Amino acid sequence: MSILIGLVVIWGVSGIFITKRHVGQQAVQEAKEERRVQQKCAEYLVHHYEGIKTLEVSKLYKPNEVGGGGYYVGIRVNNSDSLIFVGSDTEEKFKNDGPSLDGYDPDFLKSSINEKYNNSRNLKNIVVNYTDKTINELRKK
Repeated sequence: MSILIGLVVIWGVSGIFITKRHVGQQAVQEAKEERRVQQKCAEYLVHHYEGIKTLEVSKLYKPNEVGGGGYYVGIRVNNSDSLIFVGSDTEEKFKNDGPSLDGYDPDFLKSSINEKYNNSRNLKNIVVNYTDKTINELRKK
């Protein structure tokens, strides 16, 4: 009987460690995916606008459980007070078509950057801060 109890305890403890390891691996994968999306959105802006010197990129906003909302990040450009939103309607559309301009604060149009497409621009000479801030937290500056 005590052997059976011992085996059950060992089995239970093993299951806990395996579950924790799986959860940890899943969190690492989600963090990598979020960074990849943040970077693709930052690259989109740099390709489509000139005059960008700094970017502060929010945490990825995802649709809720019933599908409401989009798949995008908020980005502060050149330390301005306004944000621009880059992403897509859905994760699937983002993966298939890439990011696009999703919207912007009204004052963004007054910023010092100009819309001018150039695919050869990259993030190399841009100061990029990928944050864990939500869009609302980023908006508060």
